[in-house]
Amino acid sequence: MKKTLVAVAAIAAFASAQAQVTLSGGIDYGLTQVSTGATKQKYTGGDANQFNNLKITAGEDLGNGMKASITYDLGLEYTTGGGGDFTRESHIDLSGAMGSVSLGRQYVPIFLATTVDPVGLPALSVGQEAMNSTFLTQSARGVRNNGSFAYVTPNFSGFAANYFNSAGSTTAGSTVGYGLKYAAGAISAEYQTQSAGREGIAYYSDDAVAGLNGAGFTKGTNKTKRQIAAFKYDAGVANFVYIYGSAKNNSLGIVSNYLAVGAPIPGTSISVAAGYNMGTSTVTGASGQSTKGSIYRANYSFSKRTNAYFIYGSDQATEAVRTTTSNSIGLTHAF
Repeated sequence: MKKTLVAVAAIAAFASAQAQVTLSGGIDYGLTQVSTGATKQKYTGGDANQFNNLKITAGEDLGNGMKASITYDLGLEYTTGGGGDFTRESHIDLSGAMGSVSLGRQYVPIFLATTVDPVGLPALSVGQEAMNSTFLTQSARGVRNNGSFAYVTPNFSGFAANYFNSAGSTTAGSTVGYGLKYAAGAISAEYQTQSAGREGIAYYSDDAVAGLNGAGFTKGTNKTKRQIAAFKYDAGVANFVYIYGSAKNNSLGIVSNYLAVGAPIPGTSISVAAGYNMGTSTVTGASGQSTKGSIYRANYSFSKRTNAYFIYGSDQATEAVRTTTSNSIGLTHAF
């Protein structure tokens, strides 16, 4: 860990003499308790409200309206055993009048479309099971892809299109996706779709506390198509979010609808948010399962960078007739 940070600092110091370098990141640490029936677990850790990371960005003006830049985002280990640091993103970008091109390890656009948050903080559902539509992406282990190519068009009257292609990894496989974004005034909307030749959607079944039986799946063999449509409206006094997501392959289908609202409390340093998710999943030759959940969050801002938070979530799965609740309390600091 120390050697990694020293190396990162050395790179940043050297690069600062060559280009405009920005160092940013954040630390999130808190206490979380998860209860499923009579089973209760308590643990300390991070990433409940904000990612633990150290991020380096650098850019150079090439003239004629063109710019080159890099991003290196290091996810930080926050426990004493196992895990280790890992690279969230590592890519090089070239942008100009014709749009932007990015090469390297990147987030897939369909995952970024699910992280819409009504109060401008990281995804409302981070650290909560089956909340939001993140289970459509994270559980498939295809959040970030190596060897990826991404292109985003210039903005035309609020509209921008994107294309994504990746060689993937042993669990995610090759991925091809495209999408369309719109943002103007108080309204923003986004549609993303992607197909993966070897995504391994069975991970959702295997990882869930009481999910569908994963024995019938061969991991990493199912060609999977995913779609996400996300909408956000800023009403001034409050923000409203709606996300629709679906995933389907030859064995399993998932549909999710997510609603959220968030707003600052006038005259205070507190913002609050609430979300509700309804999902259904079906597997060939077996009965389907439905999940529904709600999540509530309060955030107290000591400053623009330092926050205290409380998160409570509850979700139910009909197949196992179970209810899972979780609550987290902690501190975050971004820089």
